[in-house]
Amino acid sequence: MSSDLVALARRRPDVHAVADGMIAMGEPLELRGGEPEPTLVYDAEGRLLVAIEDAVQVPVQSEIRRLLGSDFADRVTAPVWWVDVRAVADVPDALRVARKFADSLVRWAGGTVYPDGSSEAPARSWRASDQDSAAYHGGVIGG
Repeated sequence: MSSDLVALARRRPDVHAVADGMIAMGEPLELRGGEPEPTLVYDAEGRLLVAIEDAVQVPVQSEIRRLLGSDFADRVTAPVWWVDVRAVADVPDALRVARKFADSLVRWAGGTVYPDGSSEAPARSWRASDQDSAAYHGGVIGG
């Protein structure tokens, strides 16, 4: 059975950029697939470790509450980008790689990770625009 994580990102995430960053920082990984198919992450021996689904926008709070429960939903503000991250069972390091990916994704795009993420954080990426920041902080865009 796989271990599932959900990254709830403030901005539309770039899955390949985050995974490429992990590789650049020394993770011996290989990426295959991607839009519209899941991005698959393999180890140096060619074993599948993680499957990452394409991001889907969740525009309403009630959907987060329905899917993840009230306790967790109270820490997240819609809209968010939902990214399923599934670690393969019984493969050493799969859950560690999945957790590192999900944490890195929300570190740069803002947000949190289910099931055990802390309150959502703002985006840290240099690509975050003023418009993204205003939307995150509840500001009015365009007027």
